[in-house]
Amino acid sequence: MAGSWTLSPPYFLAFSFLCGVVGFRMGWRMNSRAALPLSQGVLGWVAYLAAGSFLGTAWSAAAVGAWAVGTSVASTYVFFRNATEVDDRVLRAKPYREEMLTWLESGRGPEARPLETLARHTRELIWYVAAAVMTANLGALVMGAILLNYMNAYVATIVRAATRPLRAAALAWNVWSVVRVAAYIALGAAGGSLVLRFLSFRVDAAAMRGLAIAGAAGAVLDLTLKLALSRPLGRALASSIDLAAARENRFVQPTLALHLE
Repeated sequence: MAGSWTLSPPYFLAFSFLCGVVGFRMGWRMNSRAALPLSQGVLGWVAYLAAGSFLGTAWSAAAVGAWAVGTSVASTYVFFRNATEVDDRVLRAKPYREEMLTWLESGRGPEARPLETLARHTRELIWYVAAAVMTANLGALVMGAILLNYMNAYVATIVRAATRPLRAAALAWNVWSVVRVAAYIALGAAGGSLVLRFLSFRVDAAAMRGLAIAGAAGAVLDLTLKLALSRPLGRALASSIDLAAARENRFVQPTLALHLE
């Protein structure tokens, strides 16, 4: 009974989630910008290979999804509590935060530069898929960890500076960013399977094609949502935070009121 449970999908999803948590904690303790995503990526790769070997290609993508959730939960909590250390220990944390806050302050997002946004997304996607194909998904997972880290660092800044906490927390992860992560997970799992197939790993060709198609569709949906929704969602998020506090990467100062009656 125990043996059959340890080969079941819930076991591998829980294992992958823990790989995300442990990978982040290990990398954070190393106090190195490079070691953090490497540690996360390696443990994510272990989860990917394990689920693929025992459950098949589709579940290998689901395992990476669970890893992404685990590393996001762990990192957002740590980033929220350690604002002063994030910029020194997380690649692209400061530039990405400043770029996003400029968007919130100005109200002008990627919809104002559609061709530039398209070119940027295309370059990033090509590099990600190439890394997945050439390294059996390991390189793509390291790249994914870098992306998740600076996005989660930004989310921690938004929550820290929230004047309307529930609304800010709901909007901090842009809907198109969630779609992008899911698309990248699918494309990475499919691309990595090309190499694993030649190494005699268990690979379901139909599932691999399905993941590739879903990932490509997700990448298109990501760009479409970003161009269509960045202006209204940016306004809603900007009205939910103290932009000055976010710029300084600090908590909102409580407002003191005297009631003299």
